[in-house]
Amino acid sequence: MDKRREKLATTAMVNWVAVLGLSLLSIQAPAQSTDQLEKPALITGQLEKGTPQDAARELVEKLGYAQSAPCKLVFLRDENPDLAFGEFFRAECGEKELFLKFSDKPIAQSFLPTMAFLESEPELSASILQPLAEFSFKRKGGKQDAEEYCSAYPWVAGDTLEALLDKVDDPEQEAEYLTGVYRQLGKLLAEMHGAGLVNADKPLAEWKSHLVQRDLHSRNLKITPDKRIVILDIDSFASQREPAPVQKTFVLDVVRLVFAGGKKEEPIFEDLPSAQPWMAVLPGVAEAMVTSYCQTLVGEDKAVACVSQVANLVHDLLWKLHKREYVDFEEGEEGEEGEEDEEDEEDEEDTMSSGDEEGTGSSVSDEEMTRRLGVVLGPLR
Repeated sequence: MDKRREKLATTAMVNWVAVLGLSLLSIQAPAQSTDQLEKPALITGQLEKGTPQDAARELVEKLGYAQSAPCKLVFLRDENPDLAFGEFFRAECGEKELFLKFSDKPIAQSFLPTMAFLESEPELSASILQPLAEFSFKRKGGKQDAEEYCSAYPWVAGDTLEALLDKVDDPEQEAEYLTGVYRQLGKLLAEMHGAGLVNADKPLAEWKSHLVQRDLHSRNLKITPDKRIVILDIDSFASQREPAPVQKTFVLDVVRLVFAGGKKEEPIFEDLPSAQPWMAVLPGVAEAMVTSYCQTLVGEDKAVACVSQVANLVHDLLWKLHKREYVDFEEGEEGEEGEEDEEDEEDEEDTMSSGDEEGTGSSVSDEEMTRRLGVVLGPLR
């Protein structure tokens, strides 16, 4: 897929606003005030060391992980080049392991209000990676008085969703397993969105939640050996003062995770023989994720309308991406593609990979795209 579509996908996902007004009967639930939630404990402090490697070792020692066994520090970009954009480490201390990451912002401390919501949701809490500690440090050679932060998390074993999808040689043989993964994922997202709802007395298209991860993609989801799904990235959760729209976010999640989950291919867009086996499993995968989400969020009696609404929005967005159109969704008018904000370009993960850029694929015709969308989403609409 070429750079224009890649940029379009990112722009569309930043600007998407619900475009249909179908109202569902509301679930009556009291809004939960963040002011009433007690913030959980997080170990904080300051480190003396001035390099990421030394600061990471110092934090591991402060947390007591080096007392029972020597700790080995692994620079994760040496294992996975995709992590070269940041400073991530794994501390291996005997049978215990930690994940360490560095940022110029106190991400873990900003996540405390979200952790408070999760305290009363133990099963959901186990599906979101939560910080153990966050210490500040001053980088050697950095700006004077500029603080950076090293945060520590439990290490989660398993494959990312992207890695899992890229290991699949025969999608049709793995159809039942893949459908199960996406059904579980839809249920998890609905439980998460539902736990943080602030306005469940309104139509679904207007629902907002504090528990929304606004940059979910296949690289920040892990499937553990015991088949749990864990959200790894806490950076993009809605803030306590700015709950995010539920429907908008889920539509983007479906596009990112169902139609652009793997690194190798985007079969809905590609005119390649290798896309056909994936097209055979996409209808079941999409149905599993959307249906389980709606059934969990609004209940089985209202799920049909919810599924139809989501499927229509996903269909419209995929068609616009296929046509490489730019639409200002807030204004509802088509226009010329504009320049993205530099900060958005840095912060927003690529939504679609770029197969065309490597000369590996070509886009399908309008007629074929219409057929494919009908096959995958038609039964849900």
